[in-house]
Amino acid sequence: MRRSERHHLKENAFAAAIGNLRGQVQRFGRGVTIGLLIVVGCSVVFGGYSWFSSRATAQAGTLLATALAVADAPVVPPAPPSSSADTSDDPVEAGSEPTEASNSADALGEFTQPAGTYPSLEAKMVEALPRLLEAANAYPTTGPGITARYRAAAALAALGRHEEASAQYQQVIDSGDAGVYTRMAVLGLSDTYIAQGAYEDAVTLLEQSATTAAPVAELPIDGVLMRLAHAYGAAGLAPEARASYQRILDEFPLSLYAAAAETEIEALLTES
Repeated sequence: MRRSERHHLKENAFAAAIGNLRGQVQRFGRGVTIGLLIVVGCSVVFGGYSWFSSRATAQAGTLLATALAVADAPVVPPAPPSSSADTSDDPVEAGSEPTEASNSADALGEFTQPAGTYPSLEAKMVEALPRLLEAANAYPTTGPGITARYRAAAALAALGRHEEASAQYQQVIDSGDAGVYTRMAVLGLSDTYIAQGAYEDAVTLLEQSATTAAPVAELPIDGVLMRLAHAYGAAGLAPEARASYQRILDEFPLSLYAAAAETEIEALLTES
């Protein structure tokens, strides 16, 4: 076969391959286009959701940081007024002018609240609470929002507003898997129940938490038992309280609560 014929055959094979490819593209082009549009659409939606979620978390974090700057600020109470100096040993003549030393003492006696501090825990919590609730309510499903709600519940409890604190703790628990805050909210809620005299509610909650099969089994069981014993005692159930304290000694002999549990058992035995 001559060289020109072989070249012609190659050209025909190449043209056939191109034609076949063009036919396949025309046949499947619509499906491919639709598939590409679906992929692009999903990418846009996912990217938009991720951007919105990240933006919400960042904004919630900013609000939380502002609130915590108040909630975690130091408490510096005013110094108690100093007793007036005894002037019997150093009499001052009537009509005499105050000395420079006495003027300095007067100046030092004036208390000025240091910047960034609060005179009492109550004053600090009163100012922090609305900021914490703002962050919690604006971004309730974000990590910073859940943290803010837990801290708001703790602030309400510190202010003695236990019913409102219970509601906030319950929202943290109901928010799903909030990590350590879900578990700590259980303990906080039990404390508010006890403070309100709802001992049965506290006992029920803590009994569920003290079992390894409970959804909050990651709670420190010795700490739960300590609270449970306290709830039993507040409810007048001394035998149950002793049993819970004894569990701490038997199951967690190295617990930080062991010494306190032993003391409580001795006190209960003395009272009985």
